[in-house]
Amino acid sequence: MHHRMISQIRNSIIFLIVLLACGSVSLSASSDLYRKARVVIFDCDGVLVDTEYLKFLAWQEALTSYNVDFSIEEYMPLVGHSSKNILIMIERSKRLKLPEQIIDLKNDKYKALQKQGVEAIQPMVDFAKALSKNKERLALKLGLASSAPKEEILINLQEIGLENAFDLVISGSDDLEDYIDEEGKNKPKPYIYIETAKRLNVLPELCLVFEDTAAGVDAAANAGMTVIAVPNQFTINQDFSKASTVLPAYEGLPSIEIFQQ
Repeated sequence: MHHRMISQIRNSIIFLIVLLACGSVSLSASSDLYRKARVVIFDCDGVLVDTEYLKFLAWQEALTSYNVDFSIEEYMPLVGHSSKNILIMIERSKRLKLPEQIIDLKNDKYKALQKQGVEAIQPMVDFAKALSKNKERLALKLGLASSAPKEEILINLQEIGLENAFDLVISGSDDLEDYIDEEGKNKPKPYIYIETAKRLNVLPELCLVFEDTAAGVDAAANAGMTVIAVPNQFTINQDFSKASTVLPAYEGLPSIEIFQQ
């Protein structure tokens, strides 16, 4: 609980900085971006649930077990990548080799923190709930595409009341077994979004994606989808050049009626 209070205070301070820094660069999304969409896809961590600080703490504690220091400044550029890629990037930056079992240790520590409760990113959760309640009337399908393990995703969705909101929940860690790539299959590779379109039987160009990281934006854009970036305090300085628009601090989320055909 002590970690929880620290994270809430720290995140509040950083979020105020984000608001001040980003107010002048917000891009207003064209209504056409929304109207042509027949599927709306959300990332989970950093878009619907505020879990990035918990993930940082889990990595920090796991690395400390191997006598490796790890700061939040070092973690920020890694947000959005799979655990395997994060480990590779940590090894590269620190010029050392760590056992892959450190990922299991990190996951165990994250699960312990997750049990204390996760915070909803309320504007995005409210938006997703409204779309879910009206998806038949708006002729929409809803998907969730996350790099995280499926079990972790489902726990988070239950915590924020979205466990029954989506037509498809897909995990980059567990649901891409049909894809082969020696460099890895998770974001920033496009496979999770290619598979999402395939399973929902829709063309990628009819999909609208909400992502908070450069890795996620790149994955969706390279799959041929329209991407709206909703950066948070951990990802605000990442490269969102492949996003169609950027909504800092969730400013500019439209009424769901914009999807009406």
